[in-house]
Amino acid sequence: MSRAMAIGSLVGALALGIWAWQFLNRAADSGLERLSRIDAVRALCTTEWEKARTEVDSMRVDRFALPDTIDKGSEQAIDRCGDLRGESVPNSLPNAREMSGDPMPRGLR
Repeated sequence: MSRAMAIGSLVGALALGIWAWQFLNRAADSGLERLSRIDAVRALCTTEWEKARTEVDSMRVDRFALPDTIDKGSEQAIDRCGDLRGESVPNSLPNAREMSGDPMPRGLR
């Protein structure tokens, strides 16, 4: 009886491990696809921001609709160029070395 329980537990753990591996693999792939789509639309918006000469041109680019809406069901969906940059920085993109655009705290560098 204990041998059957051990084998059953082993098979259950193996099945759970395979399921978790597949789930995490899909989650990682979808995250990478999302980042790839964000990079593609950021490149499109960056070229338009570089062409902007005045604040009015920059505001026009901010309202520019993207061809691919990212996170469609979310409150923070990215569907316009203005969604890609923070409100505190009026006409510049975040530093490429820092994900959020905010400087990293001194102790973490």
